[in-house]
Amino acid sequence: MINKSFSKGDMIDIIREFNLDIPNNNNMDKIQLSVKLWAHINNIKELSTESDIYNLKTKEELLNYLSNQNPDKLLSVKEKTKLMNFCKEVIVYCTNGYNIEYSSFNTIEEIHIPTRDIAIHGDIPSVRRAIRLLNHDPKLSEVIEPIISNKMKKKIQLKKKTKVKRYYGLISKSGSFIVSFD
Repeated sequence: MINKSFSKGDMIDIIREFNLDIPNNNNMDKIQLSVKLWAHINNIKELSTESDIYNLKTKEELLNYLSNQNPDKLLSVKEKTKLMNFCKEVIVYCTNGYNIEYSSFNTIEEIHIPTRDIAIHGDIPSVRRAIRLLNHDPKLSEVIEPIISNKMKKKIQLKKKTKVKRYYGLISKSGSFIVSFD
């Protein structure tokens, strides 16, 4: 059976990624969808497509992936709240000119050491922002890189492609364009 840590959205993403034929999957609730998805995967002989996001190649790997804890949801609500509060404090430290006196921290090590530990949660936007701002700290000797899953990297790239900027009535779109003059 599918682990309860997978949300309805996660299951719909898996259906789309592996091109599974489950009609009206948006109209089902989480329990109905999990039952249909599990039955459908058990009835197919092999996966029609390989996923570069989930790094799964066989039907058995997908079933094992779905039966275990969702690797994207490793934090409990209490842990995530604590993580978010730490990120907010780091962002306040950074926006106040990297001055320790205007923050809730007592030493630089109180900031840098836990930030290396939270880098594994790079899928959370606040963690990425806190690390990005902290990397500009002149007192920081090393650059911290957030660890981002393939799924989140794909979402970020898609967001950058479709980003539209507006300047005084002008619209700026990013991408490649062909301009021809007659």
